[in-house]
Amino acid sequence: MLEPVDERLIELLIADGRMTYADLGSHVGLSGDAVRNRVRRLMDDDILEVVGSVPASLLGLESFALVGITVDGPAYPVAQALSELEHADLVVRTSGVFDLIVELVCTDDNHLLSLVDESIRSIPSVTRCQVMMYLSVEKYTPGGPRHALIAEPMPGTAARLEDLDASDRALIGLLKQDGRATYQQLAEETGLTYASTRRRVMKLLDQRAIHIVTIVNQLVYGQRAMSGIGLSITGPAAPVIEEIAALPQVEMIVSTTGPYDLLLEVSCGSRQELAKFIGDTLHAVVGVHSFETHGFVSIHKLPYTWSSF
Repeated sequence: MLEPVDERLIELLIADGRMTYADLGSHVGLSGDAVRNRVRRLMDDDILEVVGSVPASLLGLESFALVGITVDGPAYPVAQALSELEHADLVVRTSGVFDLIVELVCTDDNHLLSLVDESIRSIPSVTRCQVMMYLSVEKYTPGGPRHALIAEPMPGTAARLEDLDASDRALIGLLKQDGRATYQQLAEETGLTYASTRRRVMKLLDQRAIHIVTIVNQLVYGQRAMSGIGLSITGPAAPVIEEIAALPQVEMIVSTTGPYDLLLEVSCGSRQELAKFIGDTLHAVVGVHSFETHGFVSIHKLPYTWSSF
């Protein structure tokens, strides 16, 4: 378990991923150097990552899907191969229905389906792919540290891709690798002056050409039990969605094509709590016909990583 000061630092970084070490230190009563060491340790231990993310809409990425994968043989090598795919936004090894799940973020449906055929089904040990295309996001827990299943819905961007020059693109590329890179580091990497770098980064953030997100690996931090759940319903969907959305354990609800009407992402404090939620709470929801689970075992690639820039 993390120390309370680490918990507080994570909360602050979720609120503002670029908050300076000095400002972070003022909130927790530590020096900037002490905070820097703690944050570095959290990153080295794969508990959190602070990255710059470009809105999918700015890049013309409009087709999202979750792909459930079964394999013949070890799942780890397949997870590694999937993590290398440019348009794979999330890769998780799971228990239950699938051996792995991968979220894809693509330009359109044809791009998505060709990616499944050419880059996923072609992996030798992959025996089955179940493609579940997203129709709508019915619930998303904004600012929460636990979400993983789908990339955060971002506000509309005021930027246009054609208005970004080579320097803007270089800064975005560096911030995608390290959302906490200092203005001085960015200036040295791009050859811009400090003042120009700061002005450009502030403009990119203001125009929402990029935003800084703190991603927390909830399977490590907090020792949570997480699961994806594919849900089939009977009757109208709206009342079922409304009742499930009110459950605090449910952090995401996505309407999909494929074998399920809804995909849920659930986060609980323990496996016992998760078992009670699945065995009792979901069964009590009127309109829930059946469901299948894929418990998150290990996360190989975290969200917000679509497309090189």
